[in-house]
Amino acid sequence: MELWCACRPCQGFSRVIAGWGKLMSDFSDPNHRPLRVITFLAAHATEAFTLAEIARFLNLSKGSAHRVMTALTDAGFVSRHPRHKTFTLGMALVAVGQAALDRYPGVAIARREMARLNAELNVGFGATAIVNNEYLLLGREGTPRTYDGLALVGERRLVIPSIGIGQMAWRSPDEIDAYLDRGAAYLDPQIREHLLAAMPAIRRRGFSMAAEGVGLHQLIKATVIAPGQSDEEVLSAAAITGAGEISASEFQMLDWDEAQGRGVNYVAAPVFSPDGDVCLEIVMSDLPEGLGRSEMERYAAKLVQAADLVTSEIRGRKPKPW
Repeated sequence: MELWCACRPCQGFSRVIAGWGKLMSDFSDPNHRPLRVITFLAAHATEAFTLAEIARFLNLSKGSAHRVMTALTDAGFVSRHPRHKTFTLGMALVAVGQAALDRYPGVAIARREMARLNAELNVGFGATAIVNNEYLLLGREGTPRTYDGLALVGERRLVIPSIGIGQMAWRSPDEIDAYLDRGAAYLDPQIREHLLAAMPAIRRRGFSMAAEGVGLHQLIKATVIAPGQSDEEVLSAAAITGAGEISASEFQMLDWDEAQGRGVNYVAAPVFSPDGDVCLEIVMSDLPEGLGRSEMERYAAKLVQAADLVTSEIRGRKPKPW
């Protein structure tokens, strides 16, 4: 996965993000503990945690947590409240975050468009990207009706069917097969064939979409990666959930008529890099209940226009569907 700046492809950023994800996956290495702490605090930016809470959430000993928090506090990356003795993100990270946004403006452009559409349509939006088999929330606009899925910037979700399907649809056939194989524990043959049929439909119409349903909400909730949790633990929980009653239209709709009487869970449109790869995705959720087909199509068209505008501003190239 690569993110791109408006002036030229920022190929180094993908390597930085890939390296970060690899570090985050190795919980046993003491050198990676500061990254885990910062990622945890970033995913809970409005909250404060005691040393004991951080140690518990990240499966650290109190001694290890104390050493890490002392080093991060001394560097300004973490701030410690003198009276409450709780920790939050530090001011030094403000400069780091602003520098990253300046260097890679695609995310900022997407957030601008999400804010514009949120004001116009009064629905929720999120900017997401797939990084090392994890579905990462980069930004959001609007207040979600539920907190079953990603709600806080920095939260991650395991990429298994149908999580991230709108981005996976533009990958190679081998990558699509590998993606569907990750759901082998809960996808029956009919659902797998349905998702295979959905891939060209997603490319042709330019967005993915799913119907509302209890099963989908449960699967979304099960795939959120909690601090200190391994991908294997998440996959096991998701497999149990996915084996329940989830209809084909909850995994992915082929036509708007499938939403009648149920509603739409989300519509997602991709943003493309100069190489024609999906670099991020804008997801629209919390659509009003009772929308007719023409209204749903209007909402989707506005979303695709916004994603295409971001692609254009970062000098991306939208490939032809196949």
